[in-house]
Amino acid sequence: MNYVLIFISIAAMTAAQLLLKKGLLLIGQSPHSFGELVRFFSRAYSNIYVISAVVLTIITALAWIQVASKLEISYIYPFMALSYVLVAVFSIWMFHDNVSLLRWAGIAVVCLGVFLVSRS
Repeated sequence: MNYVLIFISIAAMTAAQLLLKKGLLLIGQSPHSFGELVRFFSRAYSNIYVISAVVLTIITALAWIQVASKLEISYIYPFMALSYVLVAVFSIWMFHDNVSLLRWAGIAVVCLGVFLVSRS
């Protein structure tokens, strides 16, 4: 059950980040002036993608609280780094992001680190 909760945390956080980006692409960039922030956040928090991202972030927190209460944090926390890998992979597909060779090398190091932690 603990690994299911870790998986839920990773999947929900990954989906939250991707949905947040999709919503923000529809809304536009954060304004530079303080006066326009209220309008920006009003549009953001009425966007279905941003709302979904917030809900998924709450789901992540709930699952994480459950698993963190049962296992050592030094063991489980590195697993959350897998969301970095998944966000990078899915952002290529969804947003046509350009992931450089250096970024892929960093992602490989993250994966290796998670593998090593999982073996301990």
